[in-house]
Amino acid sequence: MSLTVELHDVTRVYGKREALAGVSCRFLPGRVNVLLGPNGCGKTTLLRLAAFLEAPDVGKVVFSDGDLPVAPGVALMRRMTLVSQTPVLFNTTVFRNMEYGLQLRGGKEREIKSRVFDALELVGMGNFAGARAASLSGGEAQRVAIARAYALRPELLLLDEPSSNLDPEGGSVFEDVLRKLNEEQGTTVVIVTHNLFQARRLAHAAFFMYGGKMVEWGDATGFFNSPESALTSKFISGEMVF
Repeated sequence: MSLTVELHDVTRVYGKREALAGVSCRFLPGRVNVLLGPNGCGKTTLLRLAAFLEAPDVGKVVFSDGDLPVAPGVALMRRMTLVSQTPVLFNTTVFRNMEYGLQLRGGKEREIKSRVFDALELVGMGNFAGARAASLSGGEAQRVAIARAYALRPELLLLDEPSSNLDPEGGSVFEDVLRKLNEEQGTTVVIVTHNLFQARRLAHAAFFMYGGKMVEWGDATGFFNSPESALTSKFISGEMVF
């Protein structure tokens, strides 16, 4: 099943700065939803709210499974995964980093081992299971974070600039993994990226934020080929938008 996440009139304020200002949107279940916008427009804040790392000051974030609402809590959190721009790894081996989340979800030892090594092979890190996380380069650590997300088979995958530390080969590997999860597992994906080429390759639906507000969203083809907002049009054409 694919989780659906919706924001209803969500506002989030840091001091005097309004990071999100009455945002309402619905990310399509079982699809790749690409979230675009300039720096500081609220994209990362939106992901953090969806991942329960923060709570809205006003409004609410709602999850559903088909037509059934899903209550917030540990059970829901174990159905979702967040991959950030800077990967967070424990100071232990790659294998231990990979197996931890699967153990929390009640996986059996043989299944865990199989998932870990399959995922590492998928991202070209099959020989790194015994390596210490602290010894990895930034790109290698990001590959491990992506492999870890794949091994968990989440129903909702939240990604914040996940390929920014990757070289072109690593970026291609990441996109292949994301498609595999989405197509084979039906995972709902919400990805923040500044890479417009990547956005066009991956998106089923696209969303554009500016100044803490959701300016426009819709089917990816229409969004990129015939945007309704002049601001959206400028952004996807590569113009500087502040």
